[in-house]
Amino acid sequence: MNRLQVGVIGILLLLIAFRFYFFYQNISNYTNGQFLSFETTLLTQPQMAGNVQKFSVSPNGKDTIFITIPRYPAFHYGDRVRISGYVRVQTPNVPSTQNGGLLTNKKIVLTMYFPKIEAVKNNKNYVLALTSSIRQKITALFQKTLPANMASLLLGIVFGFKETMDKSFMDSLRVSGVLHVIAASGMNVTMLGGFLSSICMVFFRRQTSLVLTIIAILFYATLAGLEPSIIRASIMGILAFGAQILGRQYLARYAIFLTGYAMLFVTPSLLFDVGFQLSFMSTLGLLSIPPLFMKKERFMAIVEKSVIGKDVLTTVAAQIATLPILLSNFGTYSLTSVVVNGLVLWTVPILMLIGGIGAIIGLVFEPAGQIFLYLSLPFLLYFETVVRFFGSFSFGIGFYAFPFSLAIAYYLFLFAVLLWQEKSSSSQY
Repeated sequence: MNRLQVGVIGILLLLIAFRFYFFYQNISNYTNGQFLSFETTLLTQPQMAGNVQKFSVSPNGKDTIFITIPRYPAFHYGDRVRISGYVRVQTPNVPSTQNGGLLTNKKIVLTMYFPKIEAVKNNKNYVLALTSSIRQKITALFQKTLPANMASLLLGIVFGFKETMDKSFMDSLRVSGVLHVIAASGMNVTMLGGFLSSICMVFFRRQTSLVLTIIAILFYATLAGLEPSIIRASIMGILAFGAQILGRQYLARYAIFLTGYAMLFVTPSLLFDVGFQLSFMSTLGLLSIPPLFMKKERFMAIVEKSVIGKDVLTTVAAQIATLPILLSNFGTYSLTSVVVNGLVLWTVPILMLIGGIGAIIGLVFEPAGQIFLYLSLPFLLYFETVVRFFGSFSFGIGFYAFPFSLAIAYYLFLFAVLLWQEKSSSSQY
């Protein structure tokens, strides 16, 4: 590393340090029972739970407020609303011996219960309104075609919709360690990009395939809801995928670091967002860890022959990169997650393809879309059976407290191993 690189890194660190300082100096201070009135656009689809609907908003771009309102009238992603009510400032019940997450801001939680809410009709975002309409039509198409639980599962896998998911099945996904499959994570977006690129390259040149795949990922992100986690995952997935197609793994890592830097510079509070941490580290893990295994010819020969070998390798890479974050934030690690991921991940690209094409066809001609969606039934039945079976067991390691120092030591060790392997490889040439 030369002096110029050291200087650039130093300037970047200094800039983001100032950004964090001024951001948290000017952060809003709320008092319990304070009256708030603001306009905002819903960037998440409200989740229905019994007689209420729940969603979160960030009126000033800094603080997240969790809103609970009556089930009717129903609001949707993209709606512009005015909310007026009293905010509750709550401190999470965190045990005194627990250090909290790897980087977790657990100071306060802001909530508003049954505030006055009304649609702002004269200030509507027509792009988001159109997207919301498409989302509702796709959801109705899936629910009309497939059994309720399978429709929810396919919506979750393809678009990250979780509002229609059955709670018991959500618990099974969580216990078995495959909850990430129904979220637009960096790993899922990368899988989507890789699968689409392999198809596009059969018909088009590499550059054309890259452009088409990026457009497809952007379209997917829009339909999935443009939540912050989906935007982050899509940006990182596009960077990782594009660099892999060009054969530039080093460029990919630099691009991901710069993207993460830019995101934190714009919104410093993302540093404490578990979704940001997981998408950032899982994408780095997918880029950096599999190549280490690929250098072992005997090992890769076994992987190539195994039906689930590549899926297991992908899962292991992502989990190695995110293990401290998972343990520090959720306190448990499923011992069966690698097995379950290996058993079901091969169905995800197939289901995403069937669900995506079925949705597009169904928007044009519903009966044809329904016929195409029927192809997903055996894969959904298999996926659901595996998850429910392993979800009925609780084979996990629990951590009441995961020290921050241990997490740092883990990542320093992992970084040292990766650096040593890269230097060993470069010295052979």
